[in-house]
Amino acid sequence: MNRRLYSILFLLLLLHAQLSAAPADSVSALQEHTWLWQMVDAPQRQNPALHGTLFSSSFSQLCVEADWQHQSESFLLQEGTGHLLPSASVDSYLRLSNRTAVWGHASYMNGKQYDITWNSTTDYRLLQPYVLADTIGGDTRRERYRFEGGYATRLGHWLLGAVMLFRADHEYRDVDPRMRGVVNELTLRLGAGYDAWNYRWAAAFEGNIYKQRNSVDFYRELGVIPEYQMTGLGTEYSRFSGDKRSLQYEGGGTRLLFDATPLHSRGLYAHIALSQHRYHRLLTENYTLPLTDLYTQSVRASIGWRRMSVSRLAVFADVEYQKRSGDEHIIGTSATTSFPDLGVLTMYKNRLFDSRLTALYGMPGWHVSASIGYQSNNQEYAYPQRLLEVAHVYGRLVGETFLKPSERFTLTARLEASYKGRVSDKFSVPFVDLQPSFAQMLSHTYTFAKANYTELAAMVRADYRLRGYGLFAALAGGWTGCSASANQTAARLSLGITF
Repeated sequence: MNRRLYSILFLLLLLHAQLSAAPADSVSALQEHTWLWQMVDAPQRQNPALHGTLFSSSFSQLCVEADWQHQSESFLLQEGTGHLLPSASVDSYLRLSNRTAVWGHASYMNGKQYDITWNSTTDYRLLQPYVLADTIGGDTRRERYRFEGGYATRLGHWLLGAVMLFRADHEYRDVDPRMRGVVNELTLRLGAGYDAWNYRWAAAFEGNIYKQRNSVDFYRELGVIPEYQMTGLGTEYSRFSGDKRSLQYEGGGTRLLFDATPLHSRGLYAHIALSQHRYHRLLTENYTLPLTDLYTQSVRASIGWRRMSVSRLAVFADVEYQKRSGDEHIIGTSATTSFPDLGVLTMYKNRLFDSRLTALYGMPGWHVSASIGYQSNNQEYAYPQRLLEVAHVYGRLVGETFLKPSERFTLTARLEASYKGRVSDKFSVPFVDLQPSFAQMLSHTYTFAKANYTELAAMVRADYRLRGYGLFAALAGGWTGCSASANQTAARLSLGITF
């Protein structure tokens, strides 16, 4: 209840600050803050010093939204077959002067996720494969709070900025097996930039702290089933699986960002981000015992050329590589509740690679972009040896237009089509030694990992301008077809005000 109160207070503070400090927005401000060209500036927004220079206008938006998704068969068992997630949010970007900008975000979401199996841990994509899992699963309730506040200013040739982000997640199930995950995550990012030699040179440092309490309970003794401490590609830490159902995850990491952008309307630009994080899984069943450690290192680089005048053109390449490796602790025996930690073995490795080339062209009132790319996902478990490798090529086409039927009315429409096709795959698992439920899960994972996907999506947004503020409604929807005889349908409805 206190968190809800703090959320409402934060929303009201942002609303009050905007209404008292900012003039009425125009259609140009709406376009500047929402148009497709933002994909070019996206890497720079991660550095708070640069974030303060990206927009010339103030813009705020208060929104209520319903996000719905349904899959005929789960593309990923651990994430279920869909969700219904209503939320409320406020976003504000204020130009206090030509030199200084502040921005903030606050949101609250409370909804439901459907038919999750083989995962009883929140933040599956972040912590996988080291999750708690069972074969029954079910629907879960999801509650999330997000807050962000940033500040940037200019001092001569220098640009300085800072931003803080906080996330609180609560996921639970109120029928057996009653999973519960409580997440707190705090991120602080400091940035600086300097203008010299017709370029803006910038760097930023980020620190992150992550913690999750995770458990599964059973209220009916006859319905108790084993909970597995998963360790990758269908393996589990059998000694601590079964009735050990209380965990804690502790971790975090750092990230370094570097940017070079031209001060003029055209030129080359570049971005690179280096990060390293680690997450420890601790058993907290009557004692604290380390089970696994997950280490992630990643590098992302972008380089491109852009021209901004009456028409806009950008051509850029993105490359991202992530290495995930997992250590399992060797725990000795003891007659007491103090178990010796004898060492670690690196048993799991996962390498993800994604590269793409994008061209974006726009005129006043419309933009179009096209991308082609290649991605691969290679997973390996040391012993007994298991292997899953898949690679795809993909293409994406996006078109966007702004229409202004009247002085007060603005219409935005966006269409998107994409295709991802498999170019290679390899799967090696000793099925003869597996329990039937584990074999079924792995077969499902492989089938959908190697599948081809076709996606079509559309969005339309209507804005009506009143004195000092505006009203808007947006409807987005999409369909994804999968070659594994499954499909996904999604829709999102948003209503709100801009000011």
